[in-house]
Amino acid sequence: MRTGRKKDELREINAILNYTENPNGSVLIECGNTKVICTVMIEEKVPFFLKGKNTGWLSCEYSMLPGSTLTRKIRDSSKGRIDGRTQEIQRLIGRSLRTCIDLDKIGEKTIWIDCDVISADGGTRTTSINGAFIALSLAIEKALKEGIIKENPIKHKVAAISVGIVNGEKLLDLEYTEDSQADVDMNIVMNDKYDIIEVQGTAEGETFSRKDLNEFLDLAEIGFKDIFKLQSDLLEKKEIALSTDNKNKLKEIKEILKDSRVEVKSKSDVGLDNFDVIEDKDTLEGNAEVKARSMKEKISCGVLADDTGLFVNALDGEPGVFSARYSGDHDDEKNRQKLLKELEGKTDRSAYFKTVMIYIDENNEKFIFEGICEGEISTEMRGEKTFGYDCIFIPKGYDKTFGELSKQVKNKISHRSNALKKVNEFFS
Repeated sequence: MRTGRKKDELREINAILNYTENPNGSVLIECGNTKVICTVMIEEKVPFFLKGKNTGWLSCEYSMLPGSTLTRKIRDSSKGRIDGRTQEIQRLIGRSLRTCIDLDKIGEKTIWIDCDVISADGGTRTTSINGAFIALSLAIEKALKEGIIKENPIKHKVAAISVGIVNGEKLLDLEYTEDSQADVDMNIVMNDKYDIIEVQGTAEGETFSRKDLNEFLDLAEIGFKDIFKLQSDLLEKKEIALSTDNKNKLKEIKEILKDSRVEVKSKSDVGLDNFDVIEDKDTLEGNAEVKARSMKEKISCGVLADDTGLFVNALDGEPGVFSARYSGDHDDEKNRQKLLKELEGKTDRSAYFKTVMIYIDENNEKFIFEGICEGEISTEMRGEKTFGYDCIFIPKGYDKTFGELSKQVKNKISHRSNALKKVNEFFS
């Protein structure tokens, strides 16, 4: 008997997008204890039978790694051949994914899907199909952005699920202990119109009726609804509003989050260009939260607000939370001049930037992200970039100020970047 899960309930599904760096698209997908790495790579060539026809191809390879099962699984390369089960599964995955893509729209290119099972607990082929569609969507999105493909060829979503009869009960999403003793074992592939792509059904012990088949399809549709929602949630970009119209800050944040699953909007973009909040709290977190919550009361999407301070050790942490108005005015030049004057004669010029970001989601739940960049204060202003304290802050390990470093270098090491990396992981 199944314990801890209803008869019509899926195992918990989790996915990490862009799991590996080199492929056009990749995902680590977990369905219970079954884990599969799905990658997609696009080649600028097609099989010989398609040469000159201005159409593309999609193919799949599938494998179970040696440590994916309780006893070591021998690699196909060691056997010198692909076993029948592997061949059957990779053909199923390829057939299933070809139904969702218009190959005429990709030109003479081959889309390679690789599904490698790193942990097997039943449903490896269905999990592979679910993950392969996500990885394919990421790969197409990247190819469109890079101009490799001109038009989105994906026609609909694809998902797969197992059903079966175990001890006289119809169950959804069989794990290994259920699958191994099932009287009927069936894998169903559908698109998000709930059209059937493929049904693989076998009577392992008892036969099943036409009525049973219809009930299996109804049971599968319960699972498909959850899988299609998961795919949508993962692939659709979430809109978030920033509590700023500062062009430099917007540019930096958008650059760092350009490959994330979020679409960044400014205050003006969401109709709040004249909306200002008094930052009168005595902590960075307090200022960030009051900005985020004040905006969230006006709009429905999530809000990301931040506050940054420069903390100089020889000045007992000044200017800290008052960095933007250290001279009494919101004037970057005056702030820098005051700081340099305060440090005259000081031998310890160590300092650090700290950014605190507060995200208030659609349900008004709060999330906190922090980033720090250590360094020291120069004795003079250096560099053409004069935003904030950039031209007098030398990050640790460098001999140039932020004002002298390239945008690419700064965006890799800055306090804001370190906080945004955590934001990026949160939305991935």
